[in-house]
Amino acid sequence: MPESSKNLVFRTSLLAAAIAASLYGTQAWAQEEAEEEEAQETTEEITDRVTVTGSLLRRDEFTSSAPIQVVTAETQVQLGQVDTAEFLQGSSIAAGSTQLNNQFSGFVVEGGTGVNSLSLRGLGAQRTLVLLNNRRPGPAGTRGQVGAFDLNVIPSSIIQRAEILKDGASSIYGSDAVAGVVNVITRRSIDNPELTVSASMPFESGGETYSVSGAYGWNFDRGSVVVAGEWQLREELMTADRDFMNCSQDLITDRNGNIIDREDRSILAGTPLGGCGNLYANTVIDAIFGDRYIPAPDGVTIGMIPGYRPRANGTYADGGQAFYEDVLNFDFYSESAINRQERISLYGSSDVSLDLFGGTQWNTEWLYNRRETEARGWRQFFPLTGGATAVIPSFVYPNNPDFVTPVDSGIAQPVIPYPSNADITVDYFYVASGLEGDLPFGDNWSWSFDASYTYSEGDYVNNVIVASRSGDVRFDDNAPVVDYFSPGILSGDDMDQLINAVGDTAKGNTVYDQFVATAIATGDLFELPAGPAGLAVGAEYRYFSIDDQPDDLARNGDLWGQSSALVTKGDDNVTEIFGELEVPLLAGVPFAEYITLNASARAFDYESAGSDWVWKVGLNWQVNPSLRLRATEGTSYRAPALYELFLGDQTAFVDQNAIDPCIDWQNSSNDFIRTNCAADGIPGDFTGGTSSATVVSGGGAGVLESETSDARTAGFIFTPTFMDVSVAVDYFEIEVNDQVSRLGGGAILGGCYAAPNFPNAFCDLFNRFPADAATNAQAIDTVRDSFINVNSQTTKGVDASVRYDRGFAAGDLLIEANGTWVFEDVVQLFDPSLASGFDSDDLNATIGRPKFVANGRFAFERGDFTYTWGLDYVRRTSNADRVSTEFTYFDFPNAQRNAVADDRLYHSISVFYEQARWSVLAGITNLLDEDPPTVSTGAATRRGNIALNATQYDLRGRTGFVRLNYRF
Repeated sequence: MPESSKNLVFRTSLLAAAIAASLYGTQAWAQEEAEEEEAQETTEEITDRVTVTGSLLRRDEFTSSAPIQVVTAETQVQLGQVDTAEFLQGSSIAAGSTQLNNQFSGFVVEGGTGVNSLSLRGLGAQRTLVLLNNRRPGPAGTRGQVGAFDLNVIPSSIIQRAEILKDGASSIYGSDAVAGVVNVITRRSIDNPELTVSASMPFESGGETYSVSGAYGWNFDRGSVVVAGEWQLREELMTADRDFMNCSQDLITDRNGNIIDREDRSILAGTPLGGCGNLYANTVIDAIFGDRYIPAPDGVTIGMIPGYRPRANGTYADGGQAFYEDVLNFDFYSESAINRQERISLYGSSDVSLDLFGGTQWNTEWLYNRRETEARGWRQFFPLTGGATAVIPSFVYPNNPDFVTPVDSGIAQPVIPYPSNADITVDYFYVASGLEGDLPFGDNWSWSFDASYTYSEGDYVNNVIVASRSGDVRFDDNAPVVDYFSPGILSGDDMDQLINAVGDTAKGNTVYDQFVATAIATGDLFELPAGPAGLAVGAEYRYFSIDDQPDDLARNGDLWGQSSALVTKGDDNVTEIFGELEVPLLAGVPFAEYITLNASARAFDYESAGSDWVWKVGLNWQVNPSLRLRATEGTSYRAPALYELFLGDQTAFVDQNAIDPCIDWQNSSNDFIRTNCAADGIPGDFTGGTSSATVVSGGGAGVLESETSDARTAGFIFTPTFMDVSVAVDYFEIEVNDQVSRLGGGAILGGCYAAPNFPNAFCDLFNRFPADAATNAQAIDTVRDSFINVNSQTTKGVDASVRYDRGFAAGDLLIEANGTWVFEDVVQLFDPSLASGFDSDDLNATIGRPKFVANGRFAFERGDFTYTWGLDYVRRTSNADRVSTEFTYFDFPNAQRNAVADDRLYHSISVFYEQARWSVLAGITNLLDEDPPTVSTGAATRRGNIALNATQYDLRGRTGFVRLNYRF
């Protein structure tokens, strides 16, 4: 067992001893009667005024002019979803876009490896506000781009339900509530201690999840106290564990659909790894002439490297066929497709009545979470050695006159496998306390004051290659000696020797903290014929800071082939005042059981972004007992996140072909590209450089403005009195203006060369190598891609939900379904007047952004048993309009690339059996064992043969799950 696992097991044992001394308990899944907002619209069972997500007012009913979807934890666990992130990211409003989760091992993502954030409407996690019991907890994560809430920190064992507000709400909650708000509601009282053990195990190995959780509560005359704990382990899923990721292939066909992938002529031909392109290594390249030295299939040495022979052709093409002739694969090659992650969480809350100010309610909650994430993978190491080694000026090569390079030109480039691993530990602390009571004047007037503090500290550790140690095959007398051309080094057999010579461990630390204080007064303002007008007014202060300290190697740019990073450090604060007014216009008249108008506004003053204000209005019209109409319109805002302001300059690398429009510009269909690339002196048949371009990104403090947005919704809820069904349909439209973003290298170069005004400001954001450079002549050298305000992003569509709930003699039947159709999903980068072809990006129905997603559930309860059948649907997506689907593949002129991800329908089943003191749940997800759809190379960023950003698809395959619960 790894040392980190032993430590977590030890801490878990301490937790059990501390809390379970009184038989600490449970997976506290909700037993509440309502599954969604529309099912809670009666007032007979309401004894106190309630606050609905999306409003500051306390009211006598659950209705709202804004669309709200309620997801209960009990429902989701019966569908086999094991944690908070799974059931929120899988909701129909979120599943239509890429969600950051444990599948992005090896990639730089906002929040760092292992973060699980939530992006509603595809607008980004930084534009989705997550609340915990109506309060705003701070984000968690590692590296300089921490800004969004990490769902990992909330233990699923204490969740009762999540209320998802599906429109903008900055006038109610402030910044970040652009795409919507998710309010996670926890259990506030527990009658008996409970203990739950659960497991989720794929039928194929890899990706198993285990958890032990519990809760204990005390209920007394003046209030209640709840404590809970949870331990969860998610085992990693490696690419070698699944066929669709284990053997990466080109998947190129002819027009008849026949595979024309490269033939394997390597020493691995005929083995399970034959014909796969998982990792290119075990090769020496002549950096000038392009010749390659590969392991000799017959073992006969030709040249200076024992067991290797030259292959004179620098490409794979050799006549009419393409071959795998180099050893591209290794029996040890596999990387994390889902990270190994271990979490421990402690949660506590209390509600107590105090004899202060005529009666005061004091509520508190605290949360501690520790997350340990591991990412395992491989990379290439390809240093240039020998000869005129200033070919790449950023490398420093020692002068070794005794060194003899094994290639004709004298400049060799060995390609060697090297491990790429990361270990992340995040400790998260959150405490909140609030007082509330009645005001001694007016009607139903009350006050509340809340304060919360969040502290997140994360350590990230990576094994790295030190650039200053990696220039040549020999070092001075005080450094290790390694021969890059040794077969043991080239093949990876002597990995420890290589790591000792050029490797090191880079350690970084990230601290993010946040303080929030909020005061609200609410009550009835005056009486109208249709009822009392409600008013809420308040003020809020928020302070937040980030301090990311990368390793010295990263700060000094001494990492070979990896991003450098400078310190990200800064803070910001905001003071806000806000108000909400709800006026009943009509009640008890024909065609209007009631009509209410809601209006809210918020003014803010940021230290970084200045002052402004936003507003929102909504209409709620109960036409008759069966039909309710609702609509909202308003504005929201988002101040730039701390990382968008203060991110220290970071470097990354991107393929020349992915960003340079001047490559082969003579065949471009864009007149501006042809004209402008020629004016820049670039040959019409320019092929680009052989090395990647460097992209430098950083914060935009002093330049960035706050985002603003316009949002509107309109919909109806139909609940006919003659049958047990309800239907809700809502149209949504959100436009984010002055969106804070990084353009990306492709957009920067496109904005330069594909615009009518050349040169322009975009041309100042990159430089090329000079035309007389020894290598990479006129290729892109550096792109400066810091955060700026771009034009806009617009999304439009429809949400729909249907619910049927009826009791029969044989039992109770519940059928429900939720779906989201997206009509428009467009990012406008530049002024639309620039007819460049690079000014906008239509994302709708592209891979990772399906036009339609839906989920459904059939539940039948009979006696002590509940039988559940779940459905999840993802519509077909395509990148065919974004990449070349017919192209020349080596010597095949009419090759076909598959850029389509087919639709998927997933099935899950479960049986739940409950007794007075115990219950058991068992089921299977992905019942038909549906694999994710495969796409061709070049169609999308892939892991194996599947698109990386298509997080809608299941990687684990058919999975069994079981949950045992005992109440003492």
